[in-house]
Amino acid sequence: MNKTSMSVPEMRKLLGLGKTASYWLVKKNYFETVIVAGRMRVMIESFERWYRAQTHYKKIVQQEEPNE
Repeated sequence: MNKTSMSVPEMRKLLGLGKTASYWLVKKNYFETVIVAGRMRVMIESFERWYRAQTHYKKIVQQEEPNE
């Protein structure tokens, strides 16, 4: 089963960001988030769409690509 979401700390590690910068991206609604059991999750499909469309941020850790 493929993951459909990731935690904000996972996204932060993926992009090499600090805590403030990662939550700033979330607050700007650049990608879809959901609250699961009181914790914020970033939807991976939404994150990947945003990532492909922007040019400022680069991944520093490879994430497994979902099988399509």
